[in-house]
Amino acid sequence: MRQVVYLDEIILVNLVMNFTVLWLTSRLNVTPAGSPVRLLSAAAIGCLYALAIFVPGFNLAGSFWAKLLTAALMVLIAFGYTSWQKFMRNFLWFILIGFTVGGIAAGLHYLGQNITVVQFKGPLADMSYHKWLILTCTVLCCLGAGKWGIDSRLRQLHLKAVKIPLTVTLWGKSVSLEALVDTGNRLMEPLSRHPVVIVEYEVLQPLLPAEICGLFQSGKTKDGSHMMLSLAQTSYAKRLRLIPFHAVGSEHGMLLGIQPDNIEIFYQDKQQRVKDVVVGIYDQRLSPETAYRALLHPQLLAS
Repeated sequence: MRQVVYLDEIILVNLVMNFTVLWLTSRLNVTPAGSPVRLLSAAAIGCLYALAIFVPGFNLAGSFWAKLLTAALMVLIAFGYTSWQKFMRNFLWFILIGFTVGGIAAGLHYLGQNITVVQFKGPLADMSYHKWLILTCTVLCCLGAGKWGIDSRLRQLHLKAVKIPLTVTLWGKSVSLEALVDTGNRLMEPLSRHPVVIVEYEVLQPLLPAEICGLFQSGKTKDGSHMMLSLAQTSYAKRLRLIPFHAVGSEHGMLLGIQPDNIEIFYQDKQQRVKDVVVGIYDQRLSPETAYRALLHPQLLAS
């Protein structure tokens, strides 16, 4: 019996599965992925590899090294390269989660082998519907793992309710403060996908330009568009970001963010300097007793 392979189905299934594995890697490894476009581009590389397997005479595509290089390229495109250690961690997580997701799909396949999903078109229709059902169930399982697995992962890292010393540097000037590691802080800058550290304006004031201080002192920080227009002609406008956030009394708020020179985190007797971060300037007290003056994104400690 001749076997028919539908390339559109191969592309769609591989694209969805690759994207799911990359997204889950980002969530469970607490790793900042690039934009969804980067994840989709990395997933597309996996699709090209899957198609290459069907090219007659192209035996190299099925080799161990081809699979390894394809996986490495997908990780590089999705997460970028900052250091060999981080790349290897992302790569190993990607491989581990890939095997796990593949195992889930295989388990669902064998679990439903004797189940007739539809009957009106014979075995081929059964197989087709069964395949899409497996894909849907696998993706739903991964979405659940990504949603609830992240909190479990952070508990393993002992990051809950931890206060740590933090130093923020802007234009060569620094300020040191206590930051609370807040596992509820999921703020990411929409364009760069860099994690956001929320810091009280009062603490940052000595580092900020007069124009920004004027906006906060006049209480004109509720309108994000007004803030950006007011600061559009400044020499530091490229550093500024608008960050959507939710807070008590502010259903759809906008936080003014600025890219610092760097921040320094002191945790577990180690000093970590981070540049790929955005500081969100908050105009109220974060703690009534001033026990802490900033909320640190947990992803920064897992780096």
